[in-house]
Amino acid sequence: MALVTGAGSGIGRAIAHRLGAGGARVICTDIDLDGAQSIAGEIEEAGGSALAFRMDISCETSVRDTVAGALAETGHLNAVAANAGIMVEGDLLSLSLDDWNRAMAVNATGAFLTARATLPYLIESGGGSLVFTASTVALSGMKGVAAYSASKGAVAALTRQIAADYASRGIRVNAVAPGAVRTPLSESQFRARADTDAEVEALLTAVIQRYPISRWGMPEDIAALVAFLLGRDSGWITGQIIPVDGGLLETR
Repeated sequence: MALVTGAGSGIGRAIAHRLGAGGARVICTDIDLDGAQSIAGEIEEAGGSALAFRMDISCETSVRDTVAGALAETGHLNAVAANAGIMVEGDLLSLSLDDWNRAMAVNATGAFLTARATLPYLIESGGGSLVFTASTVALSGMKGVAAYSASKGAVAALTRQIAADYASRGIRVNAVAPGAVRTPLSESQFRARADTDAEVEALLTAVIQRYPISRWGMPEDIAALVAFLLGRDSGWITGQIIPVDGGLLETR
């Protein structure tokens, strides 16, 4: 049994598809219930098994009650992809406190709440794997994303800490750190900065010129690594923050 947060779109959707295709029964959660139901339906149509639930990862009650309710129906849990998150742009002097708090509430506190709600079930199942979605900005600075960078840095630190605390209980904890991934969210951010489709494409092209593998990452690129880290073949890997970034961090 696997649980995926932010399963309604982008990377989370690709993770849910990948796990479902691999034979896992997938609990698809998202703050957008329609999105969660859509991906659950796609998994079922492809011959897999999935359930959909609305969950706001920034709300303690929502996370606790949704996880408990889902697992009351499904039983044991052995894999969690804590993927849900938001982008908040702005450098330190342009950010409001509300911007900062929103990034921390969803990305950092959301990761904490998801882990705290699911760990008891992973332990009860005899062990399992938890994978967070961090970001390359957790490992290296980038202009104009102070709150996002700090919140994803917290996810990276939390990954290592939980891995240290719970390895003896059979729990492995890792994080993927994506570079630029082409999702509806990333495209919407570029569309907000441009007036025409041609300007959007120019901005998108400018981003990947920095990448040795000169293309945008796709959600499926991230999902493949998440599925590996959640599975048995990665049984001696824990506490790692693994970039999936077309070579950006190691070559720039």
